[in-house]
Amino acid sequence: MDSGDLPNPISRTISYRSSHIVSIPYPGRGHINPMINLCRLLSPRIDLTITIILTEEWIKLISSDSSSPNLPDNIKVRSIPNVLPSERTRGNNYTEFFEAVMSKMTDPVQRVLNELNPPADIVVADALLPWIVDICKQRNVPAVSLWTESASIFFALYKFDRLDAAGRLPDDFSGDETLSYLPNVSSTHIANLLPNATTFDLLRAFSRDYYWFHPAHSLLTTSFDKLEISVMEKIRSEFSIPIYQIGPLIPHNLLSPSPNPTNPDSSPYFSWLDSQPNSSVLYVSLGSFLSISDHQMEEIAMGLIQSKVKFLWVLRDKLFCVDKVDEDTGFILPWCDQLRVLCHSSVGGFLTHCGWNSTLEAIYAGVPMITYPLFWDQQPNTKLVVDDWKIGLRLKENDEETVKREMIVKKVKKLMDFDDEESKGMRERIARFKEVCQAALEVGGSSQQNLDEFLQQVSKRFN
Repeated sequence: MDSGDLPNPISRTISYRSSHIVSIPYPGRGHINPMINLCRLLSPRIDLTITIILTEEWIKLISSDSSSPNLPDNIKVRSIPNVLPSERTRGNNYTEFFEAVMSKMTDPVQRVLNELNPPADIVVADALLPWIVDICKQRNVPAVSLWTESASIFFALYKFDRLDAAGRLPDDFSGDETLSYLPNVSSTHIANLLPNATTFDLLRAFSRDYYWFHPAHSLLTTSFDKLEISVMEKIRSEFSIPIYQIGPLIPHNLLSPSPNPTNPDSSPYFSWLDSQPNSSVLYVSLGSFLSISDHQMEEIAMGLIQSKVKFLWVLRDKLFCVDKVDEDTGFILPWCDQLRVLCHSSVGGFLTHCGWNSTLEAIYAGVPMITYPLFWDQQPNTKLVVDDWKIGLRLKENDEETVKREMIVKKVKKLMDFDDEESKGMRERIARFKEVCQAALEVGGSSQQNLDEFLQQVSKRFN
């Protein structure tokens, strides 16, 4: 990757000796993006070198994002071979992919670490890479864990592991098994807190493999201080290592000035957004990981069109009903700058798969959501958005359900109706979430202070 300058989002500086931080994300966009955003936040703050280790495939994928800004000069990218199933087929057999990450990444990562000069002073690794702790022990280097999902999922997996170890798991999670460990939420059913449609074996793999952070130096989370207060209190009561909420790790610092010399705001879709009334457009994106059946995609397309609400829809692989969509209906494109779109004045709603990064971006932008979860933590994230925070509507109740166009029309119209009392309430609540979120990211805000404290702690290893 080429290097380039980025605006420094931090007005004050902290003095540390030169050091080398190595970051190793889990190979998925929802994990790589927050790790890279963390590295961007670190780069102007201390005199250091940062190395990000990615597969060759992911380096090509990131490089192909033409509007992505260059990395700062002190962030380098090193590659490991494509030892994993392709990102394009990852969703077809996620268990196979996860097992490959556990068994095939270790050796090539070791080789890269052996070649680094200067060597790593600290390694920040995704929480789903448990093998990193042994690698760091061999080098007498502290390992830091980055958790890129919600605190609720973190603690639910921890409790799942404790129940499993004690032989207290039910045959399934559909009955009355409840846990009272999460106060101030609408339901404590373990079925609502753990990723659904997931086998016990995969849940066991996740919960036990990320358990390595007990011997870790510290744990970083992409949440912010006032978002999941009660859950974070419970987590801190169970773990002795320092835990720092430094999120959201989204590219907020790249919003202004524009990070791209070619000015992405001049793109056709931004010109189209500029021509729309305030809060009139529904932004639609269901992520890049899993595909949706052609039948369901057709229902979504027709529901959007029949709602008469204008929409901007990101469709990466398939273009449905393009012949029925014009500038008076909506705009369909294969990719967009999501956070910049969500922050645009004409966007008033977000139809989302409810991935954690997308959820945090919606909160940052103050945009209420319609949720359409597909996999893993997206269903529990929907529960947070709809039931606990009350900043969105649920489009489907279970994984087997095909959502008909009539339901899509109903939910889209309700969300985008500013005279609807429920919609008004959601907008008022997410406006408050937005204020707290953006305050956490400001200079002197809680997330910056937590990141400062983390850096002060790890700097003791350097001096």
